[in-house]
This record gives sequence, structure tokens and C-alpha cells, in this order.
Amino acid sequence: MNSSKKFCQKNQIKFDNLELIKSALTHSTYAYENQGEVKYDNERLEFLGDAVLQLTISDVLFRLKPEINEGLMTKYRALVVCEDTLTQVAYDLNLGKHLYLGKGEEMTGGREKASNLSNALEAVFGAIYLDQGFAYVKEIIMQYLGKYVELAIAGKMIYDFKSRLLELVQSTKGNSTMSFEIINEEGPVHDRIFTAAVILDEKKISTGKGSSKKEAEQKAAKIALQILSCDINGCQISLDSVIINNNN
Repeated sequence: MNSSKKFCQKNQIKFDNLELIKSALTHSTYAYENQGEVKYDNERLEFLGDAVLQLTISDVLFRLKPEINEGLMTKYRALVVCEDTLTQVAYDLNLGKHLYLGKGEEMTGGREKASNLSNALEAVFGAIYLDQGFAYVKEIIMQYLGKYVELAIAGKMIYDFKSRLLELVQSTKGNSTMSFEIINEEGPVHDRIFTAAVILDEKKISTGKGSSKKEAEQKAAKIALQILSCDINGCQISLDSVIINNNN
């Protein structure tokens, strides 16, 4: 059974044309390296899926909250469809395991990259729309993103990367000790920038910057999650990707 079919069966997603879902899970690097095997990567489906996702969340907000204005609907929608939310949903679906990646992308941690996961998820939505229509893709989107709509409206859309990191360390690193340290403060009192570090077994594994200590720690934890996930899955992560993620 191929990976795309396993993905659909595991997540109970109806699909008639499995070539569509395979395209949705195909990174451009894999398509380039396997031109005789695959016709398309997931970039066009991602474009379509992004539009389907935006429409779905807009429609739900419009019907669910008739009293809120356009500005608030835009704010709530942005929270729901942002990369962090989509990456979390992709983790829930174990989507990274089923991606078709080129060799270089595989070796540099492509299965854990937030951009790859969120883009592929949008491509999956685009493929479902083409294969099953809008009513069904809306049902699937709300199955996995409905709780985030509720959290956004309630003002509780907070990404607790620190807790997720702690859970990962406890489940995979046994007796390891982890802590957060503020290693630098700079800027005027009214505009301070803090740098936090994640310390695992007395070794610094990531840093993050923010306008508060809490924000800096969350950013450092987000990067540490990606690094440790790669380590567990036997891939590598480049310094460039850490620096890029540090600015998100």
C-alpha cells in the first residue's frame, strides 16, 4: 500500500482519485528527482487549497458570528489559517510521515519543517476539493480546524510550545533535564528585546528572541521542538533553518 493511500485510510478521508492526494503530498524536490514517476508537485494544489481554506473559515465565521465586523473576522481567520495552526494540524494527522521528499530535503529535516507541513496540508485540502467537492472538504477542514475557530473567537489562541517540548523530552529523553534561561537583554526599557535559550542536559540547543521573556522562551521552544523531532526521526536540520524559524 502506498503512502498516500495509507494517509487517507488512517485519517478516514474519502478519495476516489489517489493520484490527486499523491500530488498533494509530493514536494517539488521529489518531483524534480523523479520526473518519470510523478507529473506534478503540490504547489498548484497548495494554491487552490489555500483559497478553499480561506473561503471555508470565512463562511463559518460569517454564519457563526453575525454580530462581528469585517476587521474581527479577518483577525480570527488569520489566527486559524496561520502556519502554526496548520503545522499543528499536520502533526495531528501525522502528515510528515507520508510526504514524498527529495533526498536533500529528507536529509535536512523536511518532514518536520513547518513550511512543508502547512503547505502540504493546504494542498491536501485542494485535492479533496477537486475529488469530493466543497461540502466534503468543508466538513474535513472543520473536523480538524473547528476547535481553532472557537479558540480564536474566545481569545485563547495561544501556542504553548514550552509544554509540547516538555512532553517530547519526557517521552523520548528519559531522565534528561531541561530548562529555559534568559541569556541576553538589549534595547531601551520601553522596548526591550529578550533572548532565551533552551538548555537540555547542560547544553544549549536553541535560542529565541521576543519583546517579553515569555515570547522569547516560546520561540526558543518552537525551534527546539523542530530540532529534537528531527533528531528522533534520524534527519538533520541546518543552521539556516534554525535562524529562519527564529524570526517567525
